Amino acid sequence: MDKILVHICCGVDSVYALRKLKEDFPNSQLIGYFYDPNIHPEEEFELRWIETKRVCDELSIECIKGEYELDRWVEAVKGYENEPERGERCTICHDVRLSKSAYVAKQLGCNKMTTVLMMSPKKDFDVLKEVGEKVASQYGIEFLAVDFRKNGGTQIMNKLSKESQLYHQNYCGCIYGLFGQKKNVEFYPELVSFGKGRLAGSREELLFVKQIRLFAENLGLECKEEEFSFIGWRLISSSVKLNKDYVNHKVLPYSATIKGVVRGTVLDVDGNKVLLNKDNVEVFLTDSLNEPVLHEHRAFTKPVFFISEKVNVGDKLEFQLKAEFDPTMKSQNLYIGDRETFKEIKEFYSDTDMEGNQGYKLEEICRFIENNKDSIKKGELMVAIYGAHLVGNLGKRFSSIRTLEFSAQ
Repeated sequence: MDKILVHICCGVDSVYALRKLKEDFPNSQLIGYFYDPNIHPEEEFELRWIETKRVCDELSIECIKGEYELDRWVEAVKGYENEPERGERCTICHDVRLSKSAYVAKQLGCNKMTTVLMMSPKKDFDVLKEVGEKVASQYGIEFLAVDFRKNGGTQIMNKLSKESQLYHQNYCGCIYGLFGQKKNVEFYPELVSFGKGRLAGSREELLFVKQIRLFAENLGLECKEEEFSFIGWRLISSSVKLNKDYVNHKVLPYSATIKGVVRGTVLDVDGNKVLLNKDNVEVFLTDSLNEPVLHEHRAFTKPVFFISEKVNVGDKLEFQLKAEFDPTMKSQNLYIGDRETFKEIKEFYSDTDMEGNQGYKLEEICRFIENNKDSIKKGELMVAIYGAHLVGNLGKRFSSIRTLEFSAQ
């Protein structure tokens, strides 16, 4: 029996290609190998891996996760950063990925290999064929140059991808490809990692949702995602000075950018509100500097700051703030279970603050799902994970089941 290693770059390109291979080679064993060292940041790599795993699990195909070897890739393409898409940099990139795939194929005892990169209309089929045959021959392996695009393959891929609600990255290829596709911009949100946090609308929030979905589907549970758009907000930089000394502070989400510097004098302190001789900023005192949370959506307006320092009448305050608004931000709700028959609903949310606090842990939600899988399968209980919760409870506000007034907490 033939044993075929399939190099995989993402869930979208594999959703039809793997089905086609199973159809064309019904008596062969397929092994997926996810290897994407050209992807940045690592959260993007993980997100593509999760979707690849979902596709392979659905088709009962074993899939191996390759190492994230960004340094190796960067070294290989050094000097070719400005090459156009489909240029020499892409050829080198194909060589890096397929060489490692051929090595793994040999280690696993495979006698054939191929790549779902041949699915993508943005990749040069002939170059992939040439590189694939070269590296495969070095290990005594046959390379299968399958044109997945012919006979409407691309259209079928798009249809299956949409039905499976697969994540589709908004640019193709590596960071250098992104620079070529998006020119003359100051900020590339695709390359930003928020570290500890899962901010509303971020890649980290989406990865969290996809991890939960993969876990639930592997338990045989029905899952459905519901995407929604909202105006996003990002804090770029901020500072507060009290009598010329910098002080710790927090900024309320959707605070507008300050042009230049705002300087004010404290006229009074009314409870926790600091009254200034300027009305274009607001200041509140707080005992703890946790990230502010919006319980109701806030239209962006004057800047609002929180500080924990003691403030007296006559003190001088100085403020700077730069924020960015994104009208194309997207988040998603995830529903696990039958959305028509359930009698109870357990609600979670997927975002956190910048420090990763004020939210749920993956293990916590997965444990609840596993402990209640029988009730979910029976259609009695549904689990909802709402997106963009901490910026105004947006997921629940946009939810198609928002008319429900009860929650099993």
